[in-house]
Formats: sequence, C-alpha cells, structure tokens
Amino acid sequence: MEDNDDLSEEDITKASEAYLTFVHQFSEYVKEMDPKLWIRAREYAADFTKIPGVTIELVDEDEEEDGNDNDKHKHGAD
Repeated sequence: MEDNDDLSEEDITKASEAYLTFVHQFSEYVKEMDPKLWIRAREYAADFTKIPGVTIELVDEDEEEDGNDNDKHKHGAD
C-alpha cells in the first residue's frame, strides 16, 4: 500500500476503519492488563502526535461513566 494514489475512497475508508478498530482493541487490552502502562502510553502518544490543525484530547470513557471528570487524566497535543 505504498502508492496511496491508487486506492479508492472505499479502500481508504476500510483501511482506516480496520486500523482504528485495531488500535481501540489494543488499547482496551493494555488498559485491562496494565492500567498504569496504559495511562503512560496514551499520554506519550498524545504528546508526540503532531498533526497540523488537529488537537488530541484524551478522555477515558470509564472515568466519564463514573462521574469523574478530573482534568488530570485529560491530555492533548496541538
């Protein structure tokens, strides 16, 4: 998939969906197996994800469900 110009919009959408599903499942597994590592890893990823025009804000859905909206667990990168 080096030459992305040959990919159809449908191929790009499918690949993006597969990638996002993988990343989500991987993250959930790490979160379950080693919560401290998961917190460090997501903060690291947010700090080093620099895409012009995109801000990353990490919000833990489990914290929201518990009513804990403590800002110390929200990180972002511009």
